[in-house]
Amino acid sequence: MSSKTPAPETEQDAERRKVAFHLSGYMHKGLGRRGSEVEVYAERIRSGDHDDFMAEISTALEEQSRLIAADLSGESTDAQSLDIPAILFMHDLNLRASSILARQGQQRAATVPKDVLARLDREAADVHRYPFVAISELYPPCVAPLDSLEVIRLSELTAETHHYGKALLVARIGTVVQNGIETLVAVQDVNGDAEAVELYHGDVNLTKNLPLETFFFIKEPYFTLGASGLPIIRIDHLTDLVHADSRPEALSVSASKQEVGRTASEWKEVGNDFFTKQEYFRAGQAYQSALDAGGEGKLRQDISRNLAQVDLILERHEQARLNAINALSNDSHSAPVALDVKAYFRAASASYQLRDFRQCQEYLTKLLSLSDKDEDGSRLLEKLRARLKEGEDANYNLNQLVKRVSRLQPLVDIANFTKRTIARTSKHRGRGLFAAEHIRLGELILCEKAFSATFGWKSDSNSTKTYDVRRKTFHGLPAALWMSTVQKLQQSSPQRIAEVTSLSGRYPGLGSKLVTADGVHVLDAFQIHDIIAANAFAIPTPAKKQKTEAFGLIETVVPLGTKASTTPDNCALFTHASLINHSCLPNASRVFIGDAILLRATIDIPKGDEILQAYVSPTLDVKARQDRMNLIWNFTCSCALCKAETREPEDLRQRRAAVVEEADRLAHDINTHLVDASQRDGIIRRAERLHARLKATFASEIWDGLPRAGMSRVQTALAGVYSFRKEYTRCRGMIVEAFDCLGWVLKLDKAGTTARELMVPKVGCATCLVEEMVWMLATAYRMLSESKKDRVLAEQVRELARTVYIALNGVEMGIDKIDVEFGDSAKSGGIPIR
Repeated sequence: MSSKTPAPETEQDAERRKVAFHLSGYMHKGLGRRGSEVEVYAERIRSGDHDDFMAEISTALEEQSRLIAADLSGESTDAQSLDIPAILFMHDLNLRASSILARQGQQRAATVPKDVLARLDREAADVHRYPFVAISELYPPCVAPLDSLEVIRLSELTAETHHYGKALLVARIGTVVQNGIETLVAVQDVNGDAEAVELYHGDVNLTKNLPLETFFFIKEPYFTLGASGLPIIRIDHLTDLVHADSRPEALSVSASKQEVGRTASEWKEVGNDFFTKQEYFRAGQAYQSALDAGGEGKLRQDISRNLAQVDLILERHEQARLNAINALSNDSHSAPVALDVKAYFRAASASYQLRDFRQCQEYLTKLLSLSDKDEDGSRLLEKLRARLKEGEDANYNLNQLVKRVSRLQPLVDIANFTKRTIARTSKHRGRGLFAAEHIRLGELILCEKAFSATFGWKSDSNSTKTYDVRRKTFHGLPAALWMSTVQKLQQSSPQRIAEVTSLSGRYPGLGSKLVTADGVHVLDAFQIHDIIAANAFAIPTPAKKQKTEAFGLIETVVPLGTKASTTPDNCALFTHASLINHSCLPNASRVFIGDAILLRATIDIPKGDEILQAYVSPTLDVKARQDRMNLIWNFTCSCALCKAETREPEDLRQRRAAVVEEADRLAHDINTHLVDASQRDGIIRRAERLHARLKATFASEIWDGLPRAGMSRVQTALAGVYSFRKEYTRCRGMIVEAFDCLGWVLKLDKAGTTARELMVPKVGCATCLVEEMVWMLATAYRMLSESKKDRVLAEQVRELARTVYIALNGVEMGIDKIDVEFGDSAKSGGIPIR
C-alpha cells in the first residue's frame, strides 16, 4: 500500500512555523511559561486558523528585536515594543468570547474539593501570571432580597449562565489567592461538591477571615470560564455575596454549621482579644456578632463604641459614624459622659474622613459641650476650622501643600472649594460646570480632593490593567482604581454614592438611583468601571526631591490607549471636576498636588459661562486628538479649532508639524549658541526664515480668529535674540506679534491703570495661554527696564507675567526662577492666589 506524500510546505506555512518557534522561545525564556501552555499558542499559529494573531505576534517580536539591537548599539529610542503578554491575553479572551454560545447551558461537572484546591495552589505558585483583568459580558448586580431567591446547589449550575432568581449556598475551604484586584477562593456546598470562586474588588480580609466551613450566599451566581480558562463562579458585584449571618429564618436550617451559642458579652470579649492582637478585621466580626447576639443597654453601647473604633482603623468611615452614634447614652452622669465624649469623637473623626465637615462640626460641638478641655476634640476642631475656611474662601497654603506631598504621603488633607462653579446641563455636552460668578484670569476656579486615587508604587495591584472585550482595547487606568472606588463606595454615605453614580459612562448600570437590598446599597461594578474610564485623571508622581523649576507642576491628562503599556502609573477620580467638559480652546488649566486638582482661569470667565478644559493637548494633530477622544470619551470635538484644522489638507498639516519641530530645535540652539559670535548670525537668519515659513502655513482665512500656538517657541527665541542685540523695536514687535498669534492684544507702549489692562483678548478671537508668554514678558521687562520713562510699565509687565505664570502653574512654586529672568530674586508679589 502506497503512503500519501505530504503536501509541500508553502511560504505561508514556513512563516507560521518560524513565528511559532520564536514565540515559543520568548514565552519560555522571557515569560517563564510552562511547556504545555507554550505549545497551545504555537499550535494555534501553525494551524493557519489564527493568522491575524500570528501577524500581531510577528510584528511585536520584530519590534522587540529591533529595540534590543538599538539598546546594545547605544542608540537612543523613545519607541516601545508591543506588549506581547497583552496580545496573548487579548487573543485568549477573544477566543473564549467567540465560543460562549457553544458552551452556554452545558451542565457543570461535579468536582471534588482536592482538585479545586490543587488548582488554586497552581494559581498561587504562578509568579508569571499576566497582570490583566478582563471585562467581558456585562451583567447587572442582583437587586432582589435574599429571602426572595431559591437556594440551589453547585450541581444545578450550567455553563455561561446567570442563574437569575437563584442563590447558591456554599462554605469556604482552603487558602485564599490574591491576584491584583481578583481574589480566588475554593468553596463547597452541603453535598461536598466543590468549585472555585473568582471575586473582584473584594477586601481580601473579608475572604481570608471567613472561618473555614463558614457559609455564605452567592446571589444569582454566574458560572463561566475564569482568567485561567478553567470553570469558575465569577462575582463582579460585591453585594452579590452575602454572609449567612444575614440569612432569613426560612433558610437557617441550611446554614446549621454556623457557630452559635455565644452570648453578646462573650462575643465582646472575643472582639477585645482580637483587638489587643491588632487583628482588627476579626475584632470587627466578633463585635458585630455580639450585636447580632442581642446585647442591650450599656453592653450594646460599649460594643457599638468598640466597633466604631475598629471601623475607623479599617477606614469603614460611614459604618464608624453610625456605630459611634448608636453608642451614645445621652446620660448626664459622669461615667456615661466620658464614654459619650469618646463616641462623639469617633463620630466626628469618621465624618471628617467622609469630608462631611459640617456634620463633623456638629459632633465636635456636642463633644466640647460635655468636656470643653478634651484634647483630642480640640485638636480635631483646629484641623476642622482650617478645612471650613478652605471650603468657604479658598484659604489654602498651596506652597506648603506642594512641599508636604511626597511618595510616602501623596494624599493631601484639604476641603473642596467648589462654590464658584455650578453644575447644570450644557448644550450638546450633557452636564457641565458653569461659572457661578465672574472669574478673572489666573484666579482659582476650584480645588478638589479626589474621591479615590491610586499610585503605581503603593501596591502590586496598581499594575493590573483592565481589558475590555466589548471594544477589544485596554483601558488606560489601573484596575486598582476600579477596586478602590468600588470598595470606598461600599463604605460611603448615600450622598457620596449618588455623586459618583451620577457621573456619565458608556454603561448606564443602575444610574444614580440608590437601590438597597439586604441592608446594603447595591453597586454595579461595571457601571463604576465605565464611570472611571470616562472621568478619571492621570496624575503625576510626586518627586523624590522637591520640584523647584519654573512650571514644575504643569501636568495634563495622560491619554488612555489601546496598549497595556500606555496605562498611567497614577490615577484619580474627582466627582466635581469630572463634570468639566472638553474644548481644544479651553478657558481653564489644571494642575495636581498629590490627589488634589486645581483649576485656574486662563482668561476672564463671565458669570454663567461654561468652564472648559482640554482633555488632550490642543497641540496634537487634529486626527490624533479626534481618535483619542472617540476611543476614550466616545465623542467628536466640534470646536472651532478642530473644524479649521479638519478643513486643511493633511499634507499641509504635516508640513506645518515638521516646520514646528524644526523651529523648536532651532529655538533651543539659539539659546545655546547665542553667545557664540561665529554661529550667531547664521542661526538667527535660519530662525527668521523658519518663522516666515511657519507663518505662511497659517495664512489661510480659516485661521482668522483662532490661536496659532505652534508659532510661540520660535517667536520667543527671536524676541530674546533681538533683546540681546538691543534691537528693541524688533523685539517689541515680535512679542506683540506672538501675543497676537495667541489671540491677545498686548500693549507695550504705555502703562495702564493696572497690569491686567496691558493684555486683553482680541475682539472675536479665541485665546490660548502658553508658558512661552511668561518668558516673552520677562524679555519685555528687561527691555523696558533700560528706559527710565518705562519703569512703571516694566513693573506692570512683571506683574502680568506672574499672573500668567500662576494661571498655568497653579501655585507660586518655581516663581523665583522667573524672578531671575526679571533680574529680581525677591519674593513674588501681585499674584492672585484665590
